[in-house]
Amino acid sequence: MRDAESLFRVEDGFLVPNEASGNPWGELTGGGPVAGLIARAIEAANDDPDLFVARLTVDLMRPVPRAPLSIEVHPLRTGKRLQVVRATLTQNGTLCTNATAHLLRRSDLDGPEPETTVPFAGPEGIEDRTLLPPELGLRWGVHDVMQVRWIADQSATGTSRAWMRMPLPLLPGEPLSPLSHVAILADAISAASPVGTLFGPWINTDVSIHLHREMRGEWLGLEMQRDVQLTGIGTAHARLYDTEGPLGTAQETVMVNQLG
Repeated sequence: MRDAESLFRVEDGFLVPNEASGNPWGELTGGGPVAGLIARAIEAANDDPDLFVARLTVDLMRPVPRAPLSIEVHPLRTGKRLQVVRATLTQNGTLCTNATAHLLRRSDLDGPEPETTVPFAGPEGIEDRTLLPPELGLRWGVHDVMQVRWIADQSATGTSRAWMRMPLPLLPGEPLSPLSHVAILADAISAASPVGTLFGPWINTDVSIHLHREMRGEWLGLEMQRDVQLTGIGTAHARLYDTEGPLGTAQETVMVNQLG
């Protein structure tokens, strides 16, 4: 890994992407770091610790340049049990990313103990690999920074499984929150899900996570599948785990362009 302190830095009140946040395709910012940055802003705008971000949907409307960025958070609904907020990420006045989050009030219910089973081996003792094969010769960026420990990789039939971890914070000296950590890694599911017959140059146009509790620990387990049809449009989805059990799901809309 190149010497990198964080995914972003602050300059003159703007959030500026570092090289470590880049995507493989050019001087652009990866969708995962963008989603993590938006998650951070939504958490900062929430002053009620009993409200939990149970759903976060990030619409990746335009490529995000590696240039100074601004984020604003606005309430769409305020309530005691449910709040909905909108977050927008802009560059020089242009809207690049739009997001909405549902914040739900926690409560204590009587019932059986939560499930603690993870349907694949834990991350211990597995070597770190990269998200994308190095032989592709892609531009260095967040896909190289993140640590990936494959249980069953993209050559698997039907389902791929991996543990992932982001070793860098969003900003220097600021711990990565569980929500931002999940948001960063969830963007990887379209790239990490099994390669099928309908596979080619692709993008995911959104990242959506649904959670029922915070991620605990440093490793996120993902059980991923892809479904692409002859229209060139499909979905990628994943079940999410930490080492203590399930914590939610993630979904993406995928567009595959078969260039010939």
